[in-house]
Amino acid sequence: MAAKTEELTLAQVTALVRLTKKVEAFNNLLSGTGSPAPTAGNPGDWYINTKDYTLFGPKTTTWGEGFPLGIDSDTREQITGLTVGGSLGGTGTGTTATIKVGTVTTGAAGTDATVTNTGTSEAAVFSFTIPRGDTGATGETGTQGPQGETGPQGPQGDAGPQGDTGPTGPTGPTGPQGLQGEQGLQGVQGDPGPQGDTGPQGATGPTGETGPTGDTGPQGPAGTIAIGSVTTGAEGTNASVTNSGTSSAATLNFTIPRGDTGEGIAAGGTTNQALVKSSATDYDTTWAPVVQSDTTGITGATAITNAVFLSQSAYDALATKDSTTLYVIT
Repeated sequence: MAAKTEELTLAQVTALVRLTKKVEAFNNLLSGTGSPAPTAGNPGDWYINTKDYTLFGPKTTTWGEGFPLGIDSDTREQITGLTVGGSLGGTGTGTTATIKVGTVTTGAAGTDATVTNTGTSEAAVFSFTIPRGDTGATGETGTQGPQGETGPQGPQGDAGPQGDTGPTGPTGPTGPQGLQGEQGLQGVQGDPGPQGDTGPQGATGPTGETGPTGDTGPQGPAGTIAIGSVTTGAEGTNASVTNSGTSSAATLNFTIPRGDTGEGIAAGGTTNQALVKSSATDYDTTWAPVVQSDTTGITGATAITNAVFLSQSAYDALATKDSTTLYVIT
């Protein structure tokens, strides 16, 4: 069979893009001249084999079986609603069309996918813009890896400024006492003076003979002392004591003179009076009220003879008030 002219129309490419949007996540569109390696790409990626025009995807844990976009240059198939342009019969004289993948750009999530042909109808170069899929749920946190080795110690930094002087520490204990200085030389002791001559000792007189001890006499009666009369003598006379009894039974009589009459407190006085000076003469006093008031020239005035200090409540509690008493509220 003669070679047929092959061409993917724009409508067919658009249908191919719509097919990719049927998956839940579409990350990237990959391409190569052979089948994709098992480790290539991530779940949700698509892959085009540009050598035999086979479409793989979307990838899950594996790429799975590919979908052929064309079996060979002489045969065309209709796959998932995609029609490869050109005639399926007869002989053609055109050249074989080629398709290459140009740029593959990831668009923003939620935008439309686009495919543009930057080549020609016989040598198409498709540039794809595939929107990014929605962000998937956050995966579980992996186990923490082992702690890395401690890195080498960095260089020592510059010395910081000197800090403020700290407070004076407590006084230390008193040190041991120093050695005593050398003692000065003692002066030379003077020579002792000459001893005086010892005077002559007088002669010892003869000791008389000891007389015989006399006999013990009989014990006499016990003596007594009694007080006789006590008489007050006249002022200015001398005191006297006479014994009107015997030496063993004494009776003592006392005469004590009266003392001189001194200047004392004036007699008399009544309650609430005190001694006050009547003149500058010594002992010239008289009794007078403790509180004195001058009512001279005031008709109907009453002299104050007493003053008391008390609280307001004590004053209010008094049943009667004395007209001659001055009440001071404290």
